Amino acid sequence: MKKDKIIEGYYEIKKAFPDAMLSNTYRLLLIPKFPLPKQFNKPYTPLLIKINPDLDVPPEVYVDRTLRVNGEKSLRLDENITEIDMLEKGWVKICLKINWSPNFSLIDFMILVIDCIKNLKE
Repeated sequence: MKKDKIIEGYYEIKKAFPDAMLSNTYRLLLIPKFPLPKQFNKPYTPLLIKINPDLDVPPEVYVDRTLRVNGEKSLRLDENITEIDMLEKGWVKICLKINWSPNFSLIDFMILVIDCIKNLKE
């Protein structure tokens, strides 16, 4: 995702999540207190988005490794596809099934993430 799209998306995200932070390398976007639906075991989670500003590939999204959906580990919060260093830091990758388009913006990606989290049942 190009840097201008990242910056533009970041400012839009900050409108909804004022505590959002973007790294100076444009590679990490953190929302420290992302609200969760009631099927989760916590009301909030930190949400981390890893972005590659050099390639047009989908970002990766991570949440608190201890999250549970309806009391169970979710198959979508997949430790098997999460890098070891991220697991050790308490993160787990959300397995998103998306048809990525180079035209997608950071906002488009956030909409997909929010929809995935909102609709997690297991």
